[in-house]
Amino acid sequence: MSWFVRLSRFASVHMVRSQDKEMSCGMASIVMINFKIKKGLMFAGMAAGAQLQTSGVPGGSFVGQTLAKTAFDYAVKSEQEVYKLYEKHKGSAHDFNTTGAQPSLYPKVLSDLGLGQWERANVGETGIAQAAIDATADGTPCMLGVSWDNGGGHAVVCDETHSFFGTTYLCICDPYNGELYVGACTPGQPVRYDASDKPISTGTLFGGDARDYGATKGKLNGGITRKKK
Repeated sequence: MSWFVRLSRFASVHMVRSQDKEMSCGMASIVMINFKIKKGLMFAGMAAGAQLQTSGVPGGSFVGQTLAKTAFDYAVKSEQEVYKLYEKHKGSAHDFNTTGAQPSLYPKVLSDLGLGQWERANVGETGIAQAAIDATADGTPCMLGVSWDNGGGHAVVCDETHSFFGTTYLCICDPYNGELYVGACTPGQPVRYDASDKPISTGTLFGGDARDYGATKGKLNGGITRKKK
């Protein structure tokens, strides 16, 4: 699918990717986490490559182009690349058009992308708000699980939290429709997730395709994939 630039009411900027296949939310979430962690190095590498291309140094154009492409490839992975890593750990092929991924394998895929050591935990519905706040406190995104009221599940990325007048808000990047949702949460209480809400940000700078939810509501189910501290 596509990447989208989303803006929150707190003036934070979020890159959100919509998933390629109907059941590939976990893989798209991993692609987003990889980008969000590596984007600083990518931009630095691309800037250095651009400077080399215009420096007049012999061979600078070739080296600069190579550096820029390497920096881009480092941070921007396709879902197909992540599928292969997932299937390696699963030990068999997987059809993401019909079946979702096993969350227990998420940490292994994230580690294979050079992102360090990760863990999958179930902190319970009443523990997920604080767990998300703690996981993202240093700027590292995490993956959260959603259970829909009408059955089924979903994977999303929480990349920031904001506090405003005593209320904490989770910034959730949703790969199904490529949107950003900003939802209030209270530590010690379950967190509802309403995908039928009109998202905070609706602008699309890069164009592309994304799905439409309709009236879908659920809750964060306590599942979290987070980097080990």
